[in-house]
Amino acid sequence: MASIRARRGKLFVDFRYMNIRCRETTNLTDTPANRKKLAKIIEKMEAEITLGIFDYAAYFPKSERAKEMTALADRAEACISRNPTFKQFADIWYEEKKIEWRPSY
Repeated sequence: MASIRARRGKLFVDFRYMNIRCRETTNLTDTPANRKKLAKIIEKMEAEITLGIFDYAAYFPKSERAKEMTALADRAEACISRNPTFKQFADIWYEEKKIEWRPSY
């Protein structure tokens, strides 16, 4: 869950992405209106993180961490295999072939 905090009169976002704590400063001054705007942005960010479509650099393009987090996300995506395991494949194959087999074979 992300939170909004103030430091030196500016708002910053404190959130977790890929199990890493991230804190990004904004150029917004600490006012109730700006907190409300930032809360809407955070809500969208959290939804994208949950869905797995969050782009760190899109939200924080000038961040020093943007390149690091983008590279980390690319590595994590490369590790996820789109192919089923042998057991999953065998179970699917067995269920598909079961209709073709006859008891007399």
